[in-house]
Amino acid sequence: MATARIVLDTRRAKSNGLYPIKIRVAHVKDFERFGTTFSLSEEDFAKLVKGKNLNEELKPIKKKTDALIEKANGIIENLEPFDFVVFKTRFLQKGNRSDLIFLLQDKAAVFGADEKYSSQNLYNQTADMLCAYINHDRPAGAAPLSILSVSKVTPKWLSGLEKWALSVTYDKNVKGQKQIVTVNKYNQTTLGMYLIRVRSVFNDIISAKELSPNAYPFRKPDNKTGYKIPEPINNKRSLDVSKIIQVNNYVPITPGEQFAKDIFMFSYLASGMNMIDIFRLKWADIKNNEFSFVRKKTAAKTGGTNKISIPLNADLLRIIETHGTKKLTTDFIFNVIPADANEKELIRRTRIAITAINTNLKKIALKLGWEEQPSTYFARHAYSTNLMNREVPLAFISKQLGHKDLKTTQNYLGSFSTHKTAEYHNNLLDENMIA
Repeated sequence: MATARIVLDTRRAKSNGLYPIKIRVAHVKDFERFGTTFSLSEEDFAKLVKGKNLNEELKPIKKKTDALIEKANGIIENLEPFDFVVFKTRFLQKGNRSDLIFLLQDKAAVFGADEKYSSQNLYNQTADMLCAYINHDRPAGAAPLSILSVSKVTPKWLSGLEKWALSVTYDKNVKGQKQIVTVNKYNQTTLGMYLIRVRSVFNDIISAKELSPNAYPFRKPDNKTGYKIPEPINNKRSLDVSKIIQVNNYVPITPGEQFAKDIFMFSYLASGMNMIDIFRLKWADIKNNEFSFVRKKTAAKTGGTNKISIPLNADLLRIIETHGTKKLTTDFIFNVIPADANEKELIRRTRIAITAINTNLKKIALKLGWEEQPSTYFARHAYSTNLMNREVPLAFISKQLGHKDLKTTQNYLGSFSTHKTAEYHNNLLDENMIA
């Protein structure tokens, strides 16, 4: 096993006559020295090593060099097999590079600096979940743990995490009712989203040679014993055409209902457009009786090349006329995002608007006697599924949804309508089907 200790590098004195203190890491017959910011005379270094009768100058140096040795030994303990390249990468990095929670938070900070706040939130939420797990069975009154060694994350450990996460519940007040219901804190879809972030961090540190590929805990084509991340639960959030028409014909009784209904219909009629893309639309995006946009969610992956064009029909024009800003104070078509908003404020305002819209959509659904509790996302699924039931080519649906491949589109599509299924089954013995 490798060892670490402080040494005085006496090969060359500095201009002040002192020698630099270094951390010497040895493994088998090899060793490397890693510099520190401290320098001492040979006499003072001898005192430092003994740790006795230290003066006020040596005490803080002793404390800091001990911390460096502790850090070095912590890295060594988590390196199996030991590798100097990996050790150097971890040792010279700020923070504890063997702590998975730190690595998740560190990556979240990088996304935050790039103004990618949704990704930042996901990585921070993943770190919070892991903190909750490593503390869930701690004795009452015990100091909470905040460090999770990467080496502890094995397929077995991840399976234990999954079992725990899917069993965690909390009590929730039902709005408008005097009752409390118990609900799951994490579902299979959420857990999968978080564990994808954990896997991403493992890929990062292996790529940076901070971890041996043999320690990778996730399943790969050449390693079927690794942990398999749960597949998302594909809840088809769709509405058939009859219910879309009910929404379209509904007469709102409040401005909130009016806005919710119109923006929902705008999304449905504009190829299932996401709310964040609707609220980012600018007047300059309208040209020749159509508007074009690139999905914010996939813009970075596609390089902005996957542009979607929407013809402006009478219904879309009416919604723009009703809720448009008239170009008076902002370039945005809909008055949700302030003209001078930065990315963080843009996302905050969008989330506030979506929450209000969803609340009013549920009110509308209740008045229409629906069992469903729709959200803005139902419009996107309804658009794709209703086109599918009209036998519109999958390639067209995929392009309008802004997907890179057809498989993603297939996951979006709901089931065929009962009528369409019956039609297909009734034709199974139709002689006209014979080629």
